[in-house]
Amino acid sequence: MRRLYLRIYFAVLASLVVFAVAAAALWHSVAEPREGDDLALIARNVLPPAAASPAEQQAALERVVRDVRVDLALFGADGTRLAAVGAPLPAPQRAWWRFSGGPFWASQLPDGRWLVSRPHHRRGPAFVLAALALILAAVGVGAYPVVRRVTRRLERLQQGVEALGAGDLAARVKVEGHDEVARLAASFNRAAGRIEELVAAHKWLLANTSHELRTPLARIRMALELGKDKSVIERDIAELDALIDEVL
Repeated sequence: MRRLYLRIYFAVLASLVVFAVAAAALWHSVAEPREGDDLALIARNVLPPAAASPAEQQAALERVVRDVRVDLALFGADGTRLAAVGAPLPAPQRAWWRFSGGPFWASQLPDGRWLVSRPHHRRGPAFVLAALALILAAVGVGAYPVVRRVTRRLERLQQGVEALGAGDLAARVKVEGHDEVARLAASFNRAAGRIEELVAAHKWLLANTSHELRTPLARIRMALELGKDKSVIERDIAELDALIDEVL
């Protein structure tokens, strides 16, 4: 892939994908069980002992979920349902599991009872992945014009260099922004201006040199044609030598 803007753009997208995957994995492995653990900790301080009547356990369970939107069920150590609030929940099988109905948390209390919970309207992995995908798409759409703007200025700079190399001494590039690319464009313009000045000075030097050299040569030619004194010719030759030394 030779296009710089595509390489930068895909590097940004790849970084976002890695971030999204890492964030989803971290949320899946760390954040999910935490909610059930917190609820179990609260229940331990509110629930009556295991020997309490089912009515007492039911009332206590209702107090636990009074301000929490969650389905909650309390099971005995043998899997017998002791109390429940909200939609029916299955008996626990292990500390934490999920199946087709959605995520469930199960936490065993110190006395052997099991507390099973399921939050209402929980934003599961599908929601998190969808949100990450939406963020990825938004950043991808927003990053493309930014990356393309930078590389487009580099392309214009390349065109200016090629034009200068082809002999267009008036080639200049537009300075846009205040970043490194803008400073590079300004440096190119200064270099191109200096080269143009040097070439113009070189042309001026050649033009003046040819004019100054013609004058003593013309006098020498005329002196030879008229047969003038040798001293006159020698003086013109000396002047010619002085002009050549000055040019050198």
